[in-house]
Amino acid sequence: MKRQLGLGLTALLLTAALAACGSNGGGNANGGNDTAATNAAAGTDNGAANGANGSDGAAAGGDASEPVTISFMHFKSDVTDGINKLVEQFEAANPNIKVDVQPVKYDDYYTLLKTKMAGGDIVDVFTLNAGGQTKLFHDGGYLEDLTGKDFMANFDESVLKDQATDGKNYIMPLNAGPIAVFYNKQIFSDLGIEVPRTYDALMAAAQKIKDGGKTPFALGWKDGWTLGMWLSRDLPSNVALVDKQADFFDKLEKGETKFADAASTKTMIAHAQDLYKFGNKDQLGVDYNGAVDLFAKGEAAMMYMGTWPLADIQKKNPDLYNSQMGYFPYPFSNDESLNKLEFNPDASLAVNSKSEHKEAALKFLAFMASKEGGDAWVKNTNTLSYVKGTSTDIAPALKDLQPYFDNGQLYNSQAYITTTIDWTTQFSQYVQKVFFNNATPDQIIKDMDDWVSKNHK
Repeated sequence: MKRQLGLGLTALLLTAALAACGSNGGGNANGGNDTAATNAAAGTDNGAANGANGSDGAAAGGDASEPVTISFMHFKSDVTDGINKLVEQFEAANPNIKVDVQPVKYDDYYTLLKTKMAGGDIVDVFTLNAGGQTKLFHDGGYLEDLTGKDFMANFDESVLKDQATDGKNYIMPLNAGPIAVFYNKQIFSDLGIEVPRTYDALMAAAQKIKDGGKTPFALGWKDGWTLGMWLSRDLPSNVALVDKQADFFDKLEKGETKFADAASTKTMIAHAQDLYKFGNKDQLGVDYNGAVDLFAKGEAAMMYMGTWPLADIQKKNPDLYNSQMGYFPYPFSNDESLNKLEFNPDASLAVNSKSEHKEAALKFLAFMASKEGGDAWVKNTNTLSYVKGTSTDIAPALKDLQPYFDNGQLYNSQAYITTTIDWTTQFSQYVQKVFFNNATPDQIIKDMDDWVSKNHK
């Protein structure tokens, strides 16, 4: 199956690149040429990266050259204040480099980033998700090759390998973390509920919580990414580990299978219906922040989420944060041995291969790759860093997960999603029809397969 949308964007990006080259002489019209990007890096930029030393030395002193401003666009708008503190720390150590920080909500991020790229509005540094999105921008010729840069040595080889595209690293790992279920220990204790280790036990707990007059799950599905985040983990977990179809998404990309062929597609829809049933009122009208509020106030017993809301919960309810909040792996199946801890990349950093300020951009990445930058990331965003040796002490609730780390009971559902098809956005829209009884599971599965057929020929 050809990657029609990916190639369409590539063509659009290349057209913009040609126009940009004609107007300012920057960049390379041969947008998909890896050699061009590598050669560009091999000029002044490899020396810049080496000068930064790729570690703590990156923050030791500023650039003696003329002052420059680099743009930094990211989708971590939930931790805007923390990232601003990181940038201030970088600017203090590099007084001749200013960073224009541009936070964007995740739901809008890729649309805006693609629009900027296609229009010739160069963003110097930006966040990307590993996998399909990185591949898309790589194919458009907009990613600087970071392979072999000194600062990349601050990450485990296994991490770099997992995030590689065509054998090279075009993104720098920034942070990762668990995606699991926060729970209110007091509510669980009052109702005599044990931490559930299987999906049926999770639903039994939800029913008991509802019968006890509390809301089982805090859901903020007004923000599409929150529902999409759950769908994009429940399906690959079940299809790969329960159905034993680890290559499902690869076959989907090639047109060799359909959603209708996977039993776990119906499982995912049924699970989504369960969450909707046990969620707060107006789940599709409450956003991420509203869901965090419900949990922080003790109005909801559980919340499926990454570690991103920890700082907000700490501010809103210190007692809950310090001693009354736990965290357990989402039990997607009834086989307890499969229900390991979901742990995967969140945001990674990329440098625009067409940036006019690559030296400064690479210094920014070198700072973020240093232990100083990594520790600052952990402290200011309450999430974990991939940088070797950085702190892991981000919240009391994380202690509940320590046995999973110690025993290696970790998995990454996103590693199974080997496709550029943006299926989660479309499925998030279709599954809402089932919530309101406007369609059956069979109907939306057929609609999904039709959509894939029409848009990814």
